Amino acid sequence: MDILLFISQFLYRIRYRMLWGSLIVTGLVIYFTQFLPYSYSVKGSIYTGVSTQTSLDGSTTNYAAIASSFDNLINIGKSQQTLQEVSIRLLANAFTYGEEWNDNRFIQAKHYRQLMEIAPREVLALADRKDVNKTLNNLKSYRREDRHNFIYRMLNSGVQFYSLAALDGIDIRRAGNSDILHITYTSADPGMTQQTVEFLIEELKKAYEILRFKATNDVIAYFEEQVRITKKKLDEEEDDLMHYNVAQQVINYGEETKALAGTRYQVDDRYEEADRTYQGALSLRKMLDERMDIRAKMIRNNSALLQELNKVSALNQQIIEKEIFTNSDPAVSQKEREELARTEQRISQISDSLNQFNFTKEGVGIEDMVNEWLAACVNEAKAKAELDVLKRRQESIMEHYAHMSPVGTQVNRKERAIDIAEDNYRTQLSGLANAHMRLKNIEMSTSNLQTVAPPPYPLSDNGRNRLLYVIAAFVGSLLFIITYCLIIEVLDRTLRDSFRSQRLSGLTVIAAFNGISNLKYRGFLKACNRMAAAYSCRRLNKYLRPGETSVINLFSINPREGKSFLAKYFADYWRKEGLTVRIVDHKIDFIPQDKSYEQAKYLNDFWVKNEAEAIPDIVIVEYPSMAEAGLPLSVLQQADVNLLIANAQRLWRDSDSTAIAPIKESLKDKPFMLYLNNADREVVESFTGELPPKLPVHSFFSRLAQFGLTSQKPSIK
Repeated sequence: MDILLFISQFLYRIRYRMLWGSLIVTGLVIYFTQFLPYSYSVKGSIYTGVSTQTSLDGSTTNYAAIASSFDNLINIGKSQQTLQEVSIRLLANAFTYGEEWNDNRFIQAKHYRQLMEIAPREVLALADRKDVNKTLNNLKSYRREDRHNFIYRMLNSGVQFYSLAALDGIDIRRAGNSDILHITYTSADPGMTQQTVEFLIEELKKAYEILRFKATNDVIAYFEEQVRITKKKLDEEEDDLMHYNVAQQVINYGEETKALAGTRYQVDDRYEEADRTYQGALSLRKMLDERMDIRAKMIRNNSALLQELNKVSALNQQIIEKEIFTNSDPAVSQKEREELARTEQRISQISDSLNQFNFTKEGVGIEDMVNEWLAACVNEAKAKAELDVLKRRQESIMEHYAHMSPVGTQVNRKERAIDIAEDNYRTQLSGLANAHMRLKNIEMSTSNLQTVAPPPYPLSDNGRNRLLYVIAAFVGSLLFIITYCLIIEVLDRTLRDSFRSQRLSGLTVIAAFNGISNLKYRGFLKACNRMAAAYSCRRLNKYLRPGETSVINLFSINPREGKSFLAKYFADYWRKEGLTVRIVDHKIDFIPQDKSYEQAKYLNDFWVKNEAEAIPDIVIVEYPSMAEAGLPLSVLQQADVNLLIANAQRLWRDSDSTAIAPIKESLKDKPFMLYLNNADREVVESFTGELPPKLPVHSFFSRLAQFGLTSQKPSIK
């Protein structure tokens, strides 16, 4: 069968179901969609600067990190913690600015009244109508994870606007490959929708900043603390060295030790020179003492001379001490030098007064010898004084050596500790600088989260899409009805039409009959039945034998399937055609339970024609149903046509196929066909053509069902 023709006829057959079913569903949708709430959509955009970030250290762009950054931003925006903060801020705004009978830019009055109905008194008492921040802080203090807590219940239930389920409808998407994130939200309140997007952008910035900067800020705080500790340690080490130097009277250990060593060698050289001078003066004096003999002793014993010599020694000692111990300028000891010169002059004067002899016993001039002797005594005194001073200086230097030696070790140790502390301090400073560099890099890459398109206040709603719902309901109902009927069409085993009857029974369907159940066209029922009978008889005429009696057998599987009804109409048609028709009825003309019927080989075996009757042209034999009695197969084989009458509205069972299987096998060379009774008008019209009344609308749709898309009326003038 042509599949397109099958589809068109199938749709034509279920046209009323499609019409009324779709109209009812569409009408219900039209009625109930008038109660749909309004919806408002708000869209905001933020610039991330992730993919176009710049780095202070010149590092290359990491596209995997960029994708991860966008995923992090989206997941943070959709996270439960962020949505909770947004919900509490929405609740705080509603409590603070909501009005019971006036809509405002924050919340509509009806939604505020709904909130008042579900909010307990203890929560309403937390609202401060003048300060939203105070209300927010109160709500945050009140919130806790307890199923009896109003805010906790609201967040985890289906409350409109405030629940996590409602806020989960926020859509966050990246605009292509750009740095823009679009945030879209739709709800029934324009003010709440706009605030939701606005609060989400703010909380997203805050949460992302905390997450991205927290680790770096922690590192910076760590290094700052380490820098403070190492700086303190370095200061302590330096202060310790300073206090040690003060305690040990060391200004610059290296320079001081170098100067001390230089001073030691200078003193040693000078001591050696003074010792030579002293030894020379001592030897000269002793030699002069031996030559001068008693005179020298007298001069030495002179008290004035001794005093002056002692004074020379003292003055010379003072001069040496100032020159050596104080390292002062020689001009500082000028007074002592002048006094020394005057003392030496007085010694010369004393020597002149003591010159009582002109010559010694050896004949040497005494005056010259005394002068030499006095000079030797002066030089001896001066050299001895200088030796004493230089010796004390050497002792002082050795004491300094004994003092400076351990000081050097301690100073080196403390300087080494200072170097270690300073290196550690520099390392911590370097780490702090790197951490700050990392922070600046993060700031340059993520601190650019800026709102480029603030969420606007929606002035008009999206429309409730009633037309879309109506169209969807209409189309959906049609598809459902067609699908349902198609499933029934495929699975149903009701005979109904010729195509299905032939598929189920395996017999050719010769025609169909209306029956008497069509109330809509009951005034035209007989005319339609006559047309159906005429079509059937014309189909059967080719099996009739001219000049002989033709036998047509009518039988059925179940009783009351319309054999007598059809036989009457067949007989009426042929009689109008001038043929003699005899109907042999099993209820009148023979007994199905008789032995002659059960074992009959010919029709005459159980039915004998009345001799008074004329020989009929056609004999229509109506057999009992197969459920009531068997059928004589030999008799059926001798008939011209065998018709199985079946109610088109009944189920074709497997037992029916089993029942007719022997008959089909026996009549495989004889005409054995199925005739549908009580069929739908469309089924009958598929054989007879259009039945009366021939309405234009019915004719039009009938032509469409047969794909007569451009056909016209068959009548031609």
